[in-house]
Amino acid sequence: MDISKDELKEIALSSYELLVKLPAPKAPESERDKYEITSRSKLKTLPEALRENEDSAASITHFVKHLSYSLPRAESGDGKGMLSFMYLLLEKIKAYHDKDDTADKKVSKIKYLVGYTNWNIDAVCSIFTAHRDDNEQVKKRLEVMLSAELGVVGAGDNVDKIVSNIMGWKKKSDEKQQPRPQYKQPQKFQRGRY
Repeated sequence: MDISKDELKEIALSSYELLVKLPAPKAPESERDKYEITSRSKLKTLPEALRENEDSAASITHFVKHLSYSLPRAESGDGKGMLSFMYLLLEKIKAYHDKDDTADKKVSKIKYLVGYTNWNIDAVCSIFTAHRDDNEQVKKRLEVMLSAELGVVGAGDNVDKIVSNIMGWKKKSDEKQQPRPQYKQPQKFQRGRY
């Protein structure tokens, strides 16, 4: 299925819009840990729901049902963490539906959108991890990556805004990180002294 440059531009921009609607990634607690989305497996399996049916229209219906069922359950607790992401993704799907595209093309656009969002998660969390305590380096790496990606599809003028949104997303992640317990030296006791 051929997707035009303008359609790819729309999908790429939407994928970054979706990225920052996810709950902020879990910040690393030690040098070995990395930034990660705790419910990442739910997001990775979303495209599989589009492959369940031969009929493209039925695949979209199945995908929406799967999305609406699984994402609110992706986070522990009340499940509200994924709702903003889910609602925006449903809005994007509705916008694809409202266009005069064929059902096959709509399925392709949804696959690209979810796939790009998943790639964004991996790429951005890798950058966060590689430069965990250096926000200037994180920002620089994001600018380079986004300029290369978005410049090709004619969306280079959106780089600064997207980088700002992603840095705000990282800030939320860093703020909710629990302070590491300080190691306390054991007291030394000497015999015969009180």
